[in-house]
Amino acid sequence: MSAPTTPSREEEVMKTGYARFFESQTVFLTGSTGSLGGCLLYKLALQLPTHKIFVLIRTSSLVAIEKWKKLMPQQAQAILSSGKVHFVVGDMRQSDFGIKEADLKQLQQEVTLVIHAAANISFTMDLKDAVKQNCLPPLELGKIASRFRRLKLFIQISTAYGNSFLPDGYVGEKRYSIVEDPEQELAQIMSSGTSPNEARFSSTYALAKHLTEWLFLKRYPLLPLLLVRPTIFGAALRDPYPLYGPPNSTPMRKFAEFLVAEPGTQIWHATNGYKSGMNTLDEIPVDFVANSCLMHAAANTQGIVHIGSQLYHQMTFNDFLGLVNNNAPPGFPLPTIVFTEDYSVPQHFLAELVKVASRNWTFDCGRSYWLKQIGGPLSLASCKHEMESLNVARVKEVYEKHKQRAKL
Repeated sequence: MSAPTTPSREEEVMKTGYARFFESQTVFLTGSTGSLGGCLLYKLALQLPTHKIFVLIRTSSLVAIEKWKKLMPQQAQAILSSGKVHFVVGDMRQSDFGIKEADLKQLQQEVTLVIHAAANISFTMDLKDAVKQNCLPPLELGKIASRFRRLKLFIQISTAYGNSFLPDGYVGEKRYSIVEDPEQELAQIMSSGTSPNEARFSSTYALAKHLTEWLFLKRYPLLPLLLVRPTIFGAALRDPYPLYGPPNSTPMRKFAEFLVAEPGTQIWHATNGYKSGMNTLDEIPVDFVANSCLMHAAANTQGIVHIGSQLYHQMTFNDFLGLVNNNAPPGFPLPTIVFTEDYSVPQHFLAELVKVASRNWTFDCGRSYWLKQIGGPLSLASCKHEMESLNVARVKEVYEKHKQRAKL
């Protein structure tokens, strides 16, 4: 008779739920005034029985609170009233984030879960700035967290496009290398502001995230690390409320704003193998990214996971363009996009700005399929009608904003 097998952490979570796990967790969270960080804060404070949440802020609690009120006007006061939030003043540009010694000692003694969600997602930064803001801070936090005595997991938010140097097709939940020596690459970028690999990535942000992954694994091999690689962030489907998400944090909304402001003919390079925008536009609501992070924390998942539209509902770039066109106000001058398979023809600046819109990677989300069986506030359950309703609402918001700007 064979011995009974020990259930996996995923099986345990599916059987007993995730509430018990969070009852004993003290979380250190960065980026709480941003889109994903704000959503995580909301869930940790109000939807989960989290023991305590240390929130890194740059100046004063009043500034952070005002940002939360703007980001989540109906939820901010409840988050504060939960009694779980504790502020830690620090500057991510400094050694040990400039955190006071007494605060550092408290973090070292209490923190069990670190979630580094802070980032600057601008795709137009020069390379050196992208590395300063998206590579150096998480590495510094890795150094800080290595001294946390009770640490169970460190979640670093990366990006699926950190491997955008790969050809279209399958991308696995594993490491891909383009940099021979990450330390040498970092030194070159910081000294010269350049990298021979820059042109091979979709953005400087993507290269900075790729470099971060490799440096993390080289410098802190014993850190219990989960690298979460989301695809394109979309507006929230449900939490903290439908359409939640600062405009600059949802790239396709920003793209739609530029698109409707540019009537006339636009030339776009068709994805290799296609004659139009039939490639997958891999977008997932920000609250589904937050749910996935927290469920993986409960299961103590380590390594690399993708969070993308395989866990939601997939649409093509043509679908998105149709969404913009079909919901335009009567008489609105719409752009005409002409796809070409001739890559020698210059394409419109929007196509250059959002390079991932004309690529067709398939991001394997296999390590997260089990999440779709989970119910409650961290559920990934949704129907296509919900997605379509959300998409129509956000496009209408874009047109309304354009109308208001035109009046000024």
